[in-house]
Amino acid sequence: MKKSWLRGYIAKRLLFAVIVAWGILTVTFILVRVGPTSPADHYLANVAAQGQDPSQVVAAIEARYGLDRPLHQQYLSYVGNLARGNLGWSFSNSMPVIALIKTHWIYSFQLILLSTIFAGVIGILIGIFSAVRQYTKTDYAATFLSFIGISIPNFWLGVMLILLFSVKFGLFKTYYDTSLSLLSLANFRQLILPVITLGTGMLAGYVRYTRSAMLDNLRKDFVRTARAKGLPERTVIGKHVLRNAMLPLITIIMFDLGSIVFGGAYLTEIVFGIPGLGRVSFNAIFAADYAVVVAVTLISAFLILIINLVTDITYTYLDPRIRYD
Repeated sequence: MKKSWLRGYIAKRLLFAVIVAWGILTVTFILVRVGPTSPADHYLANVAAQGQDPSQVVAAIEARYGLDRPLHQQYLSYVGNLARGNLGWSFSNSMPVIALIKTHWIYSFQLILLSTIFAGVIGILIGIFSAVRQYTKTDYAATFLSFIGISIPNFWLGVMLILLFSVKFGLFKTYYDTSLSLLSLANFRQLILPVITLGTGMLAGYVRYTRSAMLDNLRKDFVRTARAKGLPERTVIGKHVLRNAMLPLITIIMFDLGSIVFGGAYLTEIVFGIPGLGRVSFNAIFAADYAVVVAVTLISAFLILIINLVTDITYTYLDPRIRYD
């Protein structure tokens, strides 16, 4: 019975995700095309240097890629190509958008994954320790530092870390070296500062939310009952309190995972020169590279929708009382 309603719920949410993604696609498609520049303007500098008429070259390029057609025709053509798995052509990189994404997605993925692990593991552990030691110096210190961590903008923190550890002490490179293997220790070493930059805000939040959730559950009757039965404190905290506190924490972690896909990771990539999708999208915006901007936005939005779906499904396993039918 549970599997049947769960399959129905997943089907409905996937349909909803497709509708929302279509709406985001439509809005983004229109917005990037109402700007004053054209993707063909990317070629103006070279054309002027060669003594050709820029306006004729731009018009020829726009006609070649259908950019001179009415907006609704361009939209229908793009949606038709998208249905066939064709994300378009990148003018600024002179390659298919799908090939560009395949080349750069891994850099964003490794940054987001390592930052989430760093923030989640350390933040939750500090939050648990802070709750168990409530009103001690350790608790006050953890609370104070978490407020600082949440208040610091990640792009400012990244710049300060580069100035301190790369420029002043020379411990890290000031640029991201793409020649290193992704699984090498040298690559993980050069990701230390970006991971700290992206993960600090999340870590501070996890400390606060974990502490709050733990303290809320520590005051409940089932904890007093477990202690009255003579269970070790480690079992009470780890098996009973933490398990009940994980439900709101999953919400926060998944929400942060979705938000850094859209924002934090992009800024961190730009600051540290990491060639991920954030930096690709940033460059595409200034180059009026329509296809890249729309494709990266669509992929990011769909990932967030899928993350939210996985979160809801995870709830049903952590707490069997939760149903969505």
